[in-house]
Amino acid sequence: MNNIKHLCVCCDKYPTPTDPVYHFVEQLMNELSRLGIEISIIAPQSLTKHYLRGVELHPTYHEYNVGGAPIRVYQPVILTFGNHLFKFGEWIENRAIKKILSHLNTKPDICYGHFWHCAYKLYPYASKNNIPLVVASGECSITIHLFHPADTIKDFIQYVKKVICVSTKNKEESISLGLSSTEKCIIIPNAVDSDTFRLLDKESLRKKMGLSDEDFVIAFVGAYDTRKGIERVSKAIEIIGDNRIKSIFIGGTHDGTCVMPTCPGVIHTGKLAHNKLPEYLNSADLFVLPTLEEGCCNAIVEAMACGLPIVSSDRSFNYDILNENNSIMVDPLNVQEIADAIKMVLYNSSLQERLHKGALKKAEDLTLQKRALYIQSVLESLL
Repeated sequence: MNNIKHLCVCCDKYPTPTDPVYHFVEQLMNELSRLGIEISIIAPQSLTKHYLRGVELHPTYHEYNVGGAPIRVYQPVILTFGNHLFKFGEWIENRAIKKILSHLNTKPDICYGHFWHCAYKLYPYASKNNIPLVVASGECSITIHLFHPADTIKDFIQYVKKVICVSTKNKEESISLGLSSTEKCIIIPNAVDSDTFRLLDKESLRKKMGLSDEDFVIAFVGAYDTRKGIERVSKAIEIIGDNRIKSIFIGGTHDGTCVMPTCPGVIHTGKLAHNKLPEYLNSADLFVLPTLEEGCCNAIVEAMACGLPIVSSDRSFNYDILNENNSIMVDPLNVQEIADAIKMVLYNSSLQERLHKGALKKAEDLTLQKRALYIQSVLESLL
């Protein structure tokens, strides 16, 4: 088996210390670089969104090292025009990507598109230079077919060598849309940094937050929107009406809309630095996220690594990480069902303990270190 030396990645966004977007992509790239793989990231950024929506502009280039091979991040500034002028905006973006690719120091061994539409942006370069092209399918909903129907991109679909899916749902969706085959797809769920997300001293953390032993703390992490279900969690807590329940709602708005929790007992709302999340999760007793659509939810994996029982959606995007040993799966649109699941854990300490142990056990298999090694082996098998 050949060793992969240089990986070229295209993704929609890449984080900075002040803008933690797509943190899950950064974590995986850091682990791959620790394995000795040089990483080139291409993540164009919209000047239009900066001026119209106040989206932060990142440096157009920066390089960093986490103790392995270097990671070079290219974020060219482009104009975007929305769906009405999609083709023109795509042409501008593709020109920016092509320019960066032409100036890479060394030819990549693998081109890796984080989501289908990003892989398509790398396809012309990969096919021209005979470089294997890999898709990482982790979208909550695949959208490439909305702008490029499968029958119009047959050459691209055929050229893709492997599709790394974060869930059974993503695999089935990729196949049903005519984008891939069973043979090309492999399921590798999202994973967690086990050095950061782990069991901490719950008693001292709760004391620090002014919580009593009698308080039952529910944690929610996600966007404040209908898809993630913040209002359904809030209504479920109101239905239960137990004043011992305290709640932590970590997140915020991403698209200008914002639904705020209205239930009693809220002790935190708003965003947190990613390295602060483990403290808040470890102070909680239960993680509740009745989300409607995911690839594979990083927030759930992080909560399990902190030992939290999970109440989440009985939908296929959860089936690779949740089961009866670590969670109660519910209809995410049924507020009463969400409330009943919360009550099951609230009033049954033995169930809470069993789900706590099950969450920790499952999280042992979902570490970034293991995931990076698995992905490395898949990529090297293509060389």
